[in-house]
Amino acid sequence: MRFKVETERRRLMLRCWSKDYRQGEIAYAVLGLRGPRLEIEFPSDWHEHRRAWIRLGVGLLSVSFSFPWRRTVPDQGQCSGPTYGFYFFEDHLVLQWGKTTGRRGDPQKFINMPWAWEHVRHSYLHSNGTVHHNALNGEYEAPPETKEAHPYIYVLRDRTIQHRTATINGEEREWRWFKWLPWPRKVSRTINIEFDQEVGERTGSWKGGTTGCGYEWKRGETMVQALRRMERQREFR
Repeated sequence: MRFKVETERRRLMLRCWSKDYRQGEIAYAVLGLRGPRLEIEFPSDWHEHRRAWIRLGVGLLSVSFSFPWRRTVPDQGQCSGPTYGFYFFEDHLVLQWGKTTGRRGDPQKFINMPWAWEHVRHSYLHSNGTVHHNALNGEYEAPPETKEAHPYIYVLRDRTIQHRTATINGEEREWRWFKWLPWPRKVSRTINIEFDQEVGERTGSWKGGTTGCGYEWKRGETMVQALRRMERQREFR
């Protein structure tokens, strides 16, 4: 067998192939937070390798393995075969009991779970990422001492340079499936940006440019580093 470790959407993934290249990939495991999952998928004629896949998810670890299966069905443009089981996606439980076709009446049902991913915390942060304080009910304005003003440069398509001042502050939000349990949970950390003038290609037009936005604040960064990364990467059309 051959193994390979790689990342998939920031999750660690271990993949496994058979020595017989005709078998293709036969198993993989993903380390990362996902909802519970239990399903089996049989191949359609879209699949290059005729294998049935069993997928098991238990929160932090998802394991998938396969076995040969010769019988196939027409794919009908879905890139998937008949699937039976369930998985969780965001705040929905998804049930599957057959082959989807992309039309109404497919053997698939989405059940909303209003208790899933309940918002439990909104925190304002210092520039180094530590918590300044947790927001009170009805508190929507960041404290002045958590804000910083920095020069910001944006280059238009015609090479015109826009010089702006960006006032930024950091916030963190947490969601849990059940608020009284610490796990599973999702945490989002962002910087909020307010520009002193419009930014982008539509500056001065009737549609107007961008006056403010949010951007992901990665772990290990300061607020300023997150701003500089946005300065390099983000386009305002």
